[in-house]
Amino acid sequence: MKDNNDKSLLALTVPIFFELLLVTIVGNIDIIMLGKYSDQAVGAVGGISQVLLMQNVIFSFICLGTTILTSQYIGARKKREIKDVIGVSLVMNLIIALIIGGIYVAGTSFIFKEINLPMQLADIGRNYFKLVGGLCVFQALTLTCGAAMKAHGNTKEVLYINLGVNTLNIIGNGMFIFGWLGAPILGVTGVGLSTVTSRAIGCIVAYRVMCRYCNFKFDVKRIVRFPVKILKNILTIGIPTAGEHLCWSVAQMIILSFVNTMGEDTITARTYLTLIASFIMTFSIALGHGTAIQVGRMVGAGEKERVYHKCLKSTAISFVAATLVSVMVVLGKSQIMGIFTTDENILSIAYVVFIWFLFIESGRTFNIVIISSLHAAGDIKFPAVMAMASMLGVAVPLSWFLGIKLGYGLIGIWIANGIDEWIRGFAMLLRWRGRKWMEKGFV
Repeated sequence: MKDNNDKSLLALTVPIFFELLLVTIVGNIDIIMLGKYSDQAVGAVGGISQVLLMQNVIFSFICLGTTILTSQYIGARKKREIKDVIGVSLVMNLIIALIIGGIYVAGTSFIFKEINLPMQLADIGRNYFKLVGGLCVFQALTLTCGAAMKAHGNTKEVLYINLGVNTLNIIGNGMFIFGWLGAPILGVTGVGLSTVTSRAIGCIVAYRVMCRYCNFKFDVKRIVRFPVKILKNILTIGIPTAGEHLCWSVAQMIILSFVNTMGEDTITARTYLTLIASFIMTFSIALGHGTAIQVGRMVGAGEKERVYHKCLKSTAISFVAATLVSVMVVLGKSQIMGIFTTDENILSIAYVVFIWFLFIESGRTFNIVIISSLHAAGDIKFPAVMAMASMLGVAVPLSWFLGIKLGYGLIGIWIANGIDEWIRGFAMLLRWRGRKWMEKGFV
């Protein structure tokens, strides 16, 4: 097994940053390509995107357990346990993905009704939803392999895999949206086919690369005997974390159902704004992942005092970066939105929200970086409990009150989410400075 313990935060973070940036850019390209086809197509995909994000939330709780346990076992130099973690994680996410895919396919109409998706948009997005949601197994396994490789410090390899997958996805989109290479024009359905095909290829490549770089070979006999301790530790990390992320996803789905009552132009505007926000978050997420890998290894090696200062430094860097990027985005709002659409109604709805990026994104950095570090140190329950209380107790009711009751629309939604981010961020900072996480750990 290659030893990557000496990798700096920069060496870990930069490939993760470019991987996430690539995904964000490709996501924007998908929307741009669909926007040239139809703004309604953008609205259809945006209107159901929050539901599809739930599958990532559920897969991520296994992946997080994989990364944290693998990182700590690497720090403690326990090689057999590392292989057990990867094997159990692959099996767990495979089973979960098959169940979720079946639910998506069988319950499409019910789900669309519950999120108040307009009938016209539901008809456009139905096949896309069944394809991308029903065949989410490819994404589940790819994410698991990526989690194992990142824990080993092989972040560049994950970047290259995503580069290949997303390149294939762009080519597929062009074929089915614009008829490249003589392909039939299938619109949103074609984007779904392109997404699933590229993910299937990426899944196969990711597994083979992971086996090579993590010195892993699937041992059926060990999995049949099932390492109970490993499973217990994964679930100890995963269940509270899943609750945290699932709560966020449920809260956002409820908020999306509010937005879906505001009209098709507002739905489309929110889709564009959400993509822009994901770009702003990219550096913070990458820094959070890189910090978490180092925190896990240091905790495994017993170097907890170094961990304390590393997280605070990463948080400060992330805060400054997110604020600066938000300022640039606000100043360049006309140029940015011009990439996506020329529809005056959509533009007028979106422009007034831009200034609130400064408020929400600066507060979000505390949650992204500090929560990643708390998780990596083994402090799982506090972020989960705080998330449930704040998201359901602040973000959802305030979104309704400001967005629907007072009629502020998307501005109200952004303000409500920003207040939630700052409340949780301040709580996470106090938790980290209180050092209770030092009593946690799995090694």
